[in-house]
Amino acid sequence: MELNKSKIMPFRDALKTTFFVIFVLIINFKNINIMSKTIDLQIEKSRVLIDGLRKNIDALRDKGFDGGELDTMAADLEALRQANRECDAIREQLSEKVKAVNDILAGVKEKFAEKKRIIKGYYPQEEWIKYGVLDKR
Repeated sequence: MELNKSKIMPFRDALKTTFFVIFVLIINFKNINIMSKTIDLQIEKSRVLIDGLRKNIDALRDKGFDGGELDTMAADLEALRQANRECDAIREQLSEKVKAVNDILAGVKEKFAEKKRIIKGYYPQEEWIKYGVLDKR
C-alpha cells in the first residue's frame, strides 16, 4: 500500500510546530522567576550602594564620585524597575495564553487518540494508512 505523504505531512508538521512552541515556552517559564528575582536583587543591592555613597559623597569626591553619577545610576535603576514591571505584565499575559494553548492541545490530542482507536479497532493494520493512521511498529 502506498503512503500518501501529501495528506500526512501537514498534520505532522503542525504537531512538530506545536511541540516546539510549547517546549520553548516551558524552557522560558523556568527562567522567568530566576530573571525577575535576579533583577529585584540587583535593584536592591544597587539602591543600598547608592544610598551609602550619597551619605559619604564628601569623603568620596577625591575618588571620582559625584552626585550626578549617582543620580544617573538611580535613574537607570528606575528604568530597570519599570522595564521589569512591563516584562512581568507580558509574562502574565503569556501565562494565560500558554494555559489556553495547553487546553486546546489536550482537546486535540484526546480527539486524535479517540479517532485513531476507532480506526485501529475496526480496520486491519494494512488499511490504517488509508485513514491517516501511521503504524510505527
